[in-house]
Amino acid sequence: MRIHRFAAALCLALAVSAPVLAQDPAPPAEAGIADQDAIALADKVLERMESGDFEGAGADFNAQMQAALGPDKLADVQRQIEATGAVVERAPPRVVRHDGYTVVVYRIHREQASLDATVAFDGDGRVAGLHFVPASGGPQ
Repeated sequence: MRIHRFAAALCLALAVSAPVLAQDPAPPAEAGIADQDAIALADKVLERMESGDFEGAGADFNAQMQAALGPDKLADVQRQIEATGAVVERAPPRVVRHDGYTVVVYRIHREQASLDATVAFDGDGRVAGLHFVPASGGPQ
């Protein structure tokens, strides 16, 4: 039951961020961000969200993300995620490249649910996407 409430709350949170995910962003620069830099920056975003520093969490967002996901919306998303309990483990990240973006994906295990957190970076090394979904059954 609690996982169903989490899934419903997460869908609501994603609906708030859907305009960011649905927009067709300008093509990113070709160079991109190095994998280790992307991981370090994604860690920083997630750690700041978990600590309640929502201004800091959005500091590296690109203009489109800053307009769509301000500190209040980030706080709402984090409150919904925290409804599933404390973080038990954050698995090592996977880094993939897709359409010129560098994408870092974490499997985060919480007390009552697991979720996949995705942080995407544009060619300028700015956060161009932030997405949380219930974890799929496959391995991280």
